Amino acid sequence: MLNSDDGTRAIHDYWNSHTLGLQYVRDRGIEIGSRAFFDHIRPWMNPFKFPWIMERIARESERLQGRHLLEIGCGMGYDSLEFLRRGVRVTATDLTPNAVDMTRRHFEVEGVEAADVRVENVLRLGFDDDTFDAVWANGVIHHTGNMPLALREIHRVLKPGGRGILSHFYRKPSWMYALKQLPGVNTEFEDEDPPANEFLTEGEIEALFDGFEILEVAREHHRLLPVSRTGLKGFLYSYGLRPVYNVIPESLAKRIAYKYSVTALAVK
Repeated sequence: MLNSDDGTRAIHDYWNSHTLGLQYVRDRGIEIGSRAFFDHIRPWMNPFKFPWIMERIARESERLQGRHLLEIGCGMGYDSLEFLRRGVRVTATDLTPNAVDMTRRHFEVEGVEAADVRVENVLRLGFDDDTFDAVWANGVIHHTGNMPLALREIHRVLKPGGRGILSHFYRKPSWMYALKQLPGVNTEFEDEDPPANEFLTEGEIEALFDGFEILEVAREHHRLLPVSRTGLKGFLYSYGLRPVYNVIPESLAKRIAYKYSVTALAVK
């Protein structure tokens, strides 16, 4: 599903070599893909890392019992696994074969079965129009390099009235956007950030939802959470920035929240 014309090759190569989750392995003797491995990194993975995401999964699962959800950017399958456990039919997709292989292994270890697990590019989805009752994407769309096209493809594959549950757009102004202006500060991996890593204003994010009825928006990640990083940067974050920042009054902290989430219905 790759095409050099849509600029996804560099994005694909980055994420295929930076499979999300591997950076959290602290026990170098652990077998990658084992139950112990998935248990070991679970606390640092969506949706366990962000409690509001688990709450959203639980809430949406009640609406989607027996219905078909497409996950864009499944990573190692933790979000899809929680939907499956709650009775939602899931097709899990990712741009990279390494992530898809890890998700298949994860589901095998957990004894669950998805409708499908496959490589897909959200900029050119291989599904018919009006296929899914919901699309879930958490921390993905801002890495695509073409956010308007990604939203159009999501709209296309949703049934009329289908739910687009799209979390963690990177927003500006925000505390992370301010940090990103400093040399050497990365939001994803310590060595380098992905080729596409867009920050938008709330207005710019909502403008992407042409053809949708926006039901709910939320500013999220307005408090600094624990990180697994070590070294000087990790120390300064954990014992300097985090405790100081987290005493900022809630009303002010919300104004500079890092992430913005949107739930919307496809209007057709």
